[in-house]
Amino acid sequence: MKILYVEWKCFCAEDVKLAFQNLGNEVKTIATPEKLPFEFHQDYVEGVEFAIKAYNPDVVFSMNFLPSVSAACNETHKKYVSWIYDNPHTAVYDKEVKNECNYVFTFDSYMVTQLQSRGVEHIYYAPLAVNASRLKKIQINASDKEKYRCDVAFVGSLYNEKSNYYSYFLEKAKDEHFRGYLEGLLNSQKKVFGYNFMAEALTPDILDVFERIGANMLNEGSLLTPEEMYADVFLSKRLATLNRIDLLYILGSFFDVNFYTYGESGIPNVHHKGTVSYYTEMPKAFKVAKINLNDTRRSIKNGIPLRALDIMGCGGFLLSNYQEDFFRHFEPDVHMVLYGSIEEALDKCRFYLQHDAEREKIRENAFNIMEREHTYEIRLNEIFKVAGLL
Repeated sequence: MKILYVEWKCFCAEDVKLAFQNLGNEVKTIATPEKLPFEFHQDYVEGVEFAIKAYNPDVVFSMNFLPSVSAACNETHKKYVSWIYDNPHTAVYDKEVKNECNYVFTFDSYMVTQLQSRGVEHIYYAPLAVNASRLKKIQINASDKEKYRCDVAFVGSLYNEKSNYYSYFLEKAKDEHFRGYLEGLLNSQKKVFGYNFMAEALTPDILDVFERIGANMLNEGSLLTPEEMYADVFLSKRLATLNRIDLLYILGSFFDVNFYTYGESGIPNVHHKGTVSYYTEMPKAFKVAKINLNDTRRSIKNGIPLRALDIMGCGGFLLSNYQEDFFRHFEPDVHMVLYGSIEEALDKCRFYLQHDAEREKIRENAFNIMEREHTYEIRLNEIFKVAGLL
């Protein structure tokens, strides 16, 4: 099969391309615009059309949904398969998602029901995957053990390294009721795991303030409501900052915790280790740490983030917040361990750090099921069968 792969800087790009080749496909890549690749660009539509006519692929593929690519595929009558791995990803709600050429797959089962209810016909659930053979080959030497050794590790962002939209909008609004309402809403949501109510809690007067300060970033015809966008893009980012600071602060007070992120967080009792490269360093950090944390951003309603699968695919011990889609594929306390509060996370860290045999068995089970059921080759075959390409 001839695949035109639309490439942008996503973590798993090299693993996906390799899997296509391992499955016997011919892959040609085309770049996306450097600035705002998920925005609609008419000149890029024409560029993709030219590439399609020149290469004549059987299918066009991308990680995440690009409206410009969908428009080009619709015009040239080519199937466009996209696999959503980010959330929030507002582009998948643009009007082009209803084009007949699309076969959209998403790692969050909630998004399937949501978009189906809004008239999107070809939207399907497909959990993310790993390159198990690559991860299996990564060896840990004495230097690695010393470098990455810790009780608990977290690889992720506090979402305060770049532009802070939440603070920007509070400053721009200059409205104490607006500030107080949002802070109260965030504090309430922070205490509740497993149900996200921020969008439905945004009252008309709060929505009016968001509109007045120009926070609505949705394109015309978007299937996403403004309140969903404010909750998933802005508030969930701020909530992740608050959640992760609390979680790391508490765990760092009791255990040896490594935090891999940009810059300094200011969290006491936590070892700030800077960033780790996705393909070479991050797997070693996951393999060496006794426990690896996953704290899911609340914009992901049901889905399993790539970080969680990467941990399991390394044979790492995963401790994660509850996400409904875990139960579709894995068994808690067999393949990973879940928590429903920071207090429960603390208790489970304490238990598994004191029970090496149980912890090591879960690590082994995690890698075995990932290698058996959740590789990119397996998942891409499943996706292409649904899209009628196999």
